[in-house]
Amino acid sequence: MKQSTATPSGRLEYLDLIRGLFILVMVEGHTLRALLSPEVQAGLIYHYQDFIHNLTGPAFLFASGAAFVYSTYARREVYLTWSPKLRGRLMRWLVVLIAAYALQLTYGTLRRSLAETTPDQFAFLLSLNILQCIVFSLLLLQLLMRMTPSWQWFFRVSVIIALIIALLTPVAWGSGQGLPLWLASLISGRTRSIFPLFPYTGFALAGAAWGHLHQLAREQGREDSFLRSCVRYAAALCVGSIAIALLPLPEIFEDFWYTSPLFFLLRVGILALLAVGARRLEPRLMSRWDMLAMAGRQSLLIYVLHLPVLFGSAFNPDTSLVKWLEVPLPVGDAVAVWLVFTVAMVAVAAWWDWWQRDHRWQARAVWWLVAGYYSYRFFLA
Repeated sequence: MKQSTATPSGRLEYLDLIRGLFILVMVEGHTLRALLSPEVQAGLIYHYQDFIHNLTGPAFLFASGAAFVYSTYARREVYLTWSPKLRGRLMRWLVVLIAAYALQLTYGTLRRSLAETTPDQFAFLLSLNILQCIVFSLLLLQLLMRMTPSWQWFFRVSVIIALIIALLTPVAWGSGQGLPLWLASLISGRTRSIFPLFPYTGFALAGAAWGHLHQLAREQGREDSFLRSCVRYAAALCVGSIAIALLPLPEIFEDFWYTSPLFFLLRVGILALLAVGARRLEPRLMSRWDMLAMAGRQSLLIYVLHLPVLFGSAFNPDTSLVKWLEVPLPVGDAVAVWLVFTVAMVAVAAWWDWWQRDHRWQARAVWWLVAGYYSYRFFLA
């Protein structure tokens, strides 16, 4: 197959295609969930789209794990010591983590947050959404790389921990009720957390394992055979997971759609198949669907932007699409709003992607101005 060239950071374009696809699926899922009535959401068609929408979190985690390996593979030693590269990486993760928790604030000032936050609002603030889960998972990968002597050992330990997480998810969710709120929010989906570390960190570990095997195959000139083998193993994983789920299982594994390790393995198989497809189609798609790759590169911007615009935030509680529109909407109107909203988000991301390429320092200044403005509003207003 035609080899694509990684960027200087080790970034491969097929990951941008995956991210671009799923950030658009995420916007679609959030928009329709906000605008459609409960009766429509109870229908069969909506449940099918909801299954696809629920792959977005695992897809971003899988891609993040693979990207971690690609960006580190040739420069492992640089990230094992306290170097400028490692400091820059950790700083980027910290910025993402701050943005993630800022999106979950109930009040836009520290004074009101300390004085008026209710226990339920505090539980929501501590909960894990996709950005928090990605950052904590990447920190785990960084720690594993530091603790393992080679990439081969990193691969082995990642697979083992991913399987342990999948198997212990029912236990972690069940034990969360007796733990402190901050710890329960990290591990249990029976709190306000949408993406607790159990099982979702397992997808980042699976992505890192995939990234290692793929990078090794590329270096050895056997990428085609690796991708063919991956299709067989991933398909077997999907079929085997479904087949075993139909058998009588211990009661602890009966909740297939939330805590079962079989559902985890099914989604890993699906994501591996998607990764193979995106990698094989990468040369063709990049020439025709470069806008999709752009959305992948700017997926963080689209994510951070679309939530306040759609739902509002602590800094704009009364100005959002949900506030402006008479929700719920008829299906046709909701679909029209979703399409217009998606085009608007992609247009903003495309402009930013184009502008920052030739205005790197100005773009960095814009980020600092935005961060400074909201920091001033939160801490001093």
